[in-house]
Amino acid sequence: MPSPSPRRFAPALAALVMAAALAPAVPQPAAARDGAAFVTEVNSYRADVGVPPVKLHSVIDRIAVERGNQLAADRQLGHDFDYLKRRLAEEDICWQKLGEIVAWNTASESERIERFVRQWYNSDPHRAIMLDAAYTHVGGSWKTGSDGRHYAVMVFVKICGAAAQPVTYGGFTDIADSKFRDDIVWLVEHGITTGCTATTFCPDGLVRRGAMASFLARATGLPSASRDYFSDDSTSVHEGNINRIAEARITRGCETKRFCPKSDVTRGQMASFLARALSLPATSRDYFNDDDGTAHEDAINRLAAAGITTGCAEKRFCPKRDVTRGQMAAFIHRAYD
Repeated sequence: MPSPSPRRFAPALAALVMAAALAPAVPQPAAARDGAAFVTEVNSYRADVGVPPVKLHSVIDRIAVERGNQLAADRQLGHDFDYLKRRLAEEDICWQKLGEIVAWNTASESERIERFVRQWYNSDPHRAIMLDAAYTHVGGSWKTGSDGRHYAVMVFVKICGAAAQPVTYGGFTDIADSKFRDDIVWLVEHGITTGCTATTFCPDGLVRRGAMASFLARATGLPSASRDYFSDDSTSVHEGNINRIAEARITRGCETKRFCPKSDVTRGQMASFLARALSLPATSRDYFNDDDGTAHEDAINRLAAAGITTGCAEKRFCPKRDVTRGQMAAFIHRAYD
């Protein structure tokens, strides 16, 4: 997910936080205006700083609509926590923490929600509520007043016993803090990977040769192979892609008739895979001093000349070090973007 654009809009009014507790939560039918859009926009900011997302709650959403209507009717901003507490009690929602943020603007409908959220982010007290990890559920709405201004409100609630949702980024719950997260999202968007599970990418896991074959076959868009090249990959989910990269002469296997699909990929091997897949030109320059005499030295230099790698440290490539899935995402992003 891309980072939010620069925060440049002024805040409308300071927000407050209060706490109390009542009875069990009972969801009701939704009745809101753009509540889901508010939640999506707020969660993108929360993901930026590694804060778990909040969930849209149909009853809280309806209460936010009521508050938005009140603000538009009054044509001025203000908070009414007595009203919020009374409505939550009437709906039998047990809560432990409550916050409300309000604002007005005159933006066009296409940018209205985004601008409201930017306004809140630009205000310290609003931002404190918007990014508070304790909140679990929200509602949001806006209403145009007779003065032509659009009045917006979001109600943040920590519901009794509700667990915070896992942080997601690009559909994965384990990459929000990874320095490779944007590279990983790029791979997903281009159909190069679907992760190690439906919801995780395993960025610190090591890349196996079978998975490497699938990364390369998808990134390069290779057609199906005409034959079976290896005898040790018949039970591998990557067999088809292994044959694709063999037919494209990206790999010769680990030994005669064997590909070793379960073996980990080293940085040196990765360099050779990518140099062949990209048909990188030769270079006369020697970039690193720790790969002399290795079978992958030429490929490593080709990668460096192409700007795909700068090594693992000053004048070092670490060719024998295993490659993590996050690192591989970065290599492939640079190579194919």
